[in-house]
Amino acid sequence: MRFTIIAALSLSFIPLALSAAVSDNVLSLCQSPQVVDERFIGQDKNVRLQALKCANSLIHERETSLEKRQTLPIDVCGNECDTNCFVPAGGGPDPNECHVISDALLFDSQNIGALFNITTNAAVITMTFRSCESFFVNQAGVDLQYCRTDWSTVLDFVAFNCQATQNAHGGNCVAADQRWFIQVQNSSG
Repeated sequence: MRFTIIAALSLSFIPLALSAAVSDNVLSLCQSPQVVDERFIGQDKNVRLQALKCANSLIHERETSLEKRQTLPIDVCGNECDTNCFVPAGGGPDPNECHVISDALLFDSQNIGALFNITTNAAVITMTFRSCESFFVNQAGVDLQYCRTDWSTVLDFVAFNCQATQNAHGGNCVAADQRWFIQVQNSSG
């Protein structure tokens, strides 16, 4: 897995007054989100996981007709992503609290299984612990399969490398083909 840090301006998001359980940043991507699954994961069951169904399409324009015909999830484990840190500094998540999510992912990888699906019916998966929120967005238009260990690695990398000391407040890692991305930010938006 390759990480490239790219300084980026913070994405401008329009806050929506919907569910307090989901941050405004997620809501700006996922219109009228409907929680289709909510549970707590990890050894201590202290990390909230939500799977969201969006009213809008999150499909990225690079999809192929072959992918549209796929019936099985496309395995994107180990795929490269490029890291973008959101500048300026201030208001980012505590990287140690993000590491709790990372540990919960590793625990579930060992006890539930290494792979999980991000379907087109629930194209956004969020995980939250205290100040840290991370979410995976499927923009492929087809079901994807990803590794919990990879999400853990990306989460730790972004959380510890996109903070105030790097003039940042969180960031994301976008797949090279832009079919998916993982974002790390403060849980209050």
